[in-house]
Amino acid sequence: AEGCGDTLISGTGATDAGGNKLLADVGPYLKDEITLYCKSIKIPVSIKYIDPTYMIRAVPANASDSIYCSVLAQQAVHGAMAGLTCCTMSKLYERYVYLPLNSITARSKQV
Repeated sequence: AEGCGDTLISGTGATDAGGNKLLADVGPYLKDEITLYCKSIKIPVSIKYIDPTYMIRAVPANASDSIYCSVLAQQAVHGAMAGLTCCTMSKLYERYVYLPLNSITARSKQV
């Protein structure tokens, strides 16, 4: 999604240390637009947006992580465009699958 919102929302025009254009944050924009649309057609919705910059990682990402994240994101978009709701993407036994949220949250994980 990086850069896709640049045609919808305007960034600050600032650049990072490498001279690359800093893109506008499309996440909150999409959350607000989806919420407004659903309310306009009277669909109750509650969207939680978690800023990915707050995610914590113990080690630096590598190329495999990038590929894995790209595939998960692509599959999530395919699922959303197919109308799937109440599910998440995961890799299970070397296959990418949609998992129902109620199955994931049905019981607590024992550590």
